[in-house]
Amino acid sequence: MIIVYSPEGGDTHRWDLKEIRIMAVEAEEVERVTDLDWAAARAKIVKGSMLALRAVAWVLLKRAQPTLRYGQFQPAAAELDFAYSPAERAAIRANIEADPDLTEDERAAILADFGEADAVLDVEETPDAEDPESVPKDSAAAASPTDG
Repeated sequence: MIIVYSPEGGDTHRWDLKEIRIMAVEAEEVERVTDLDWAAARAKIVKGSMLALRAVAWVLLKRAQPTLRYGQFQPAAAELDFAYSPAERAAIRANIEADPDLTEDERAAILADFGEADAVLDVEETPDAEDPESVPKDSAAAASPTDG
């Protein structure tokens, strides 16, 4: 899963959770601010939980801004999203193709929708994964309406 933070007027940040190490203390911070265990928080992101998505983005931004408080990180909902990595998308596609409960018409429709999403994601992806340690220190402050 890739966490995407695109502050208006700022640089887009992408963190692939398969490639970076979420430290236990970071997972605990997500648990503390969301009242969800780490596994549930990750699952809730996929289901559309803005609370879980914001908390994970916040702990990733804290790597560059250790004093950033959760309440200070107040991005617009449209500035946060997640995406599947190419490997995850391939696995999802394979599961759709192999699902015996789908009719051929249902499968074709789902794969068509999934293919459109793939095309959008391929355009948005950058060739180099962003190093979370190199996130500009002013990115969260710019996204926050409160003084940091």
